[in-house]
Amino acid sequence: MRFVACGASVTGPHHLDQGQPNQDAMRLAGWRGGWLATVADGLGSRPHSDIGSRRACQVGRRILRQTMPTLKFVDALPVIHEQWVKAIAPYEPRDTATTLLLSRITANGQVHAAQLGDGLVLLRVGGQFQCMTPRREGYGNQTWALESAYRPDKWHTAEGTLTQAGDGVVLITDGIADDLDPEQLSAFMAGLYEDLRTRNRRSGRRWLQSELTDWSTPMHSDDKTLVAIFRISQ
Repeated sequence: MRFVACGASVTGPHHLDQGQPNQDAMRLAGWRGGWLATVADGLGSRPHSDIGSRRACQVGRRILRQTMPTLKFVDALPVIHEQWVKAIAPYEPRDTATTLLLSRITANGQVHAAQLGDGLVLLRVGGQFQCMTPRREGYGNQTWALESAYRPDKWHTAEGTLTQAGDGVVLITDGIADDLDPEQLSAFMAGLYEDLRTRNRRSGRRWLQSELTDWSTPMHSDDKTLVAIFRISQ
């Protein structure tokens, strides 16, 4: 079974103008013939959210890498939270709060995904599209995030098996997600697969960076991060 996997994160024009760091973060790594992906978006209202998002991605990848494929994916979530609180020291959780999107794909195509907070997690399993992310409730700038207390009820998870070419998972922060038409998400994922399926990881990253930098929609000012992993062979 073969996969294509690539990701990119770009600092939004607003943060560039203000001389501020990218508050998004991502990690993508091969793992036992499969892939691990983490994407985080630090809350803009918190003074050290860029640190929180980077640490969340680092910790998430490390914990998932250490787990056995047979371990229930949800059992890793409280461990990730606990280790994130330690990793952000000496900063406080309230000052480093961040969303977190996670995915693990095994060599035989089993996929698990989890989401805390906003952004989007898109899946195609057995040729069937699914948006794992629930519709946002409340004000547009309100979201759940990693903070001091672990809230298992605020995490959303999904799993399945990638059985055909074009199946995969896409993790997206809200700098992109807010600009996408909910009715066109399946088409967006399909188009992304067509653009990436013949690229290697390096050329895919360059293409994504170019696309995200030139993003020309009303919410362009925000940081933007996208990670995609697709099965490309039967």
